[in-house]
Amino acid sequence: AFSQNNGHTTLSDARYVNALKLFLSDVTPLEYQAYQGFARVGRQFSGAGARIACQMQAIDELRHVQTQIHAMSHYNKHFNGLHDFAHMHDRVWFLSVPKSFFEDARTAGPFEFLTAISFSFEYVLTNLLFVPFMSGAAFNGDMATVTFGFSAQSDEARHMTLGLEVIKFLLEQQEDNVPIGDPLEST
Repeated sequence: AFSQNNGHTTLSDARYVNALKLFLSDVTPLEYQAYQGFARVGRQFSGAGARIACQMQAIDELRHVQTQIHAMSHYNKHFNGLHDFAHMHDRVWFLSVPKSFFEDARTAGPFEFLTAISFSFEYVLTNLLFVPFMSGAAFNGDMATVTFGFSAQSDEARHMTLGLEVIKFLLEQQEDNVPIGDPLEST
């Protein structure tokens, strides 16, 4: 509907398009790296539960990439700066920190990757970035971005759960730690 009704002409502030360029050129390659990482990590686990959890998360991350690229495709018809986000990912200074974080996570072991991405990254980035950005998109009348953003954010809540389960599993491996029980069992 946004594309068919030329939604880009009704944006409340033209500076929003520049913010969109920064957001999409930053987040899309990171989502793709998360997809690659979860696909690789899932192949390293022998248990079906961990393999399926990683597979589902990899599928979610790939879908996020696809919906973000689809959102970019409309803007790319009318504005410069969204045509080569993968190329720019290696060249834009503000991406150096998240790019380094993902490269470190992807070259680590499976539990390090899951802790870094499913726990640390999902908790910090998605809550601080996605929700406010989607609110800004709605304020500017960009309902296409709102749609993919809130869809991605609901997935991220599930991804955070995987991160918590990994932390719980790692803590339970050390026999000196107190067993972690189900909080509902104590009531």
